[in-house]
Amino acid sequence: MSTGNNIQIIEANLNKDEHVESFLRLTAAYMEDPMGEAKVWTEQQKSDVVREMRDHPSSLILFAKVDGKYVGICTCFYAYSTFLAKPLLNIHDIYVEESFRGNGVGKKLVEALEAIAKEKNCGKITLEVRKDNLNARDLYKNQGFTEAPHSMFFWIKYL
Repeated sequence: MSTGNNIQIIEANLNKDEHVESFLRLTAAYMEDPMGEAKVWTEQQKSDVVREMRDHPSSLILFAKVDGKYVGICTCFYAYSTFLAKPLLNIHDIYVEESFRGNGVGKKLVEALEAIAKEKNCGKITLEVRKDNLNARDLYKNQGFTEAPHSMFFWIKYL
């Protein structure tokens, strides 16, 4: 799938070495970003995440390429909304390399994702965004996302 402004959006195939390398590089860059705040993977985790994402039945990964260079990623998972009686698509991670931000790359990723969600008859797209990530919040607002009317608390129990 191609879009204008020299930005190309493609669906990842983690059976391709180029896609594996780009997935690992871009996700690791997001993990190291102040908005990611995560520890970098061990070599074992790298192997595990590629294998598990490749085999995960509900994963969807999109890449953004500019002039042949992978500069953005959107990792998503399909789920199901019982209230809507339709599938939904959750944006788990979205990241654009810093030097490409502000050039419409994130917008093109979200637009492509929305087209796929409509094609798959999804009832909604969901995501989480940090309160202090103002750039991402602006992107999502500009793409028609709204804060849930009765925002929920996000809780975690690490296992």
